[in-house]
Formats: sequence, C-alpha cells, structure tokens
Amino acid sequence: MSNRFIGCDKCVTAKALYQAKGLAGDLFFCSHHYNEFKDALDKWSYEVVDLSIENTQQEKAEVTNGSTY
Repeated sequence: MSNRFIGCDKCVTAKALYQAKGLAGDLFFCSHHYNEFKDALDKWSYEVVDLSIENTQQEKAEVTNGSTY
C-alpha cells in the first residue's frame, strides 16, 4: 500500500487501518469501526489485512535503504 490516505468507509475522516477483502470488493475501516463490525467482516471477507503493519514495514524499509519519496 502506498502512503496515500485511505479513509474509513464508515466515518471517512479517520485513516483506514484494516482492509477487508470480499468477493464483491474491498472495504476499509479505522480500528474503531473494524472492531465494531469485526464479527460480520470475519464472515463476509476472505481476508483481512492489517494496514498498520504494512505501513510500519514500509517505513522500516525506507529507513534501511535510505529511500525517501
């Protein structure tokens, strides 16, 4: 995932930290709304991606190789 801002599909203003991948498309949620809908999302989605982990790994890679965008 790039550094671009992806908002929560429920509240729009918070940054999405979870991506729920479903056959009908993807949904993005902040941690508050992901926790609120977690049970339903676990049934609906085939994969949930924790975007905060991806962002942390990307930041570490940028520091390691000295790359800046």
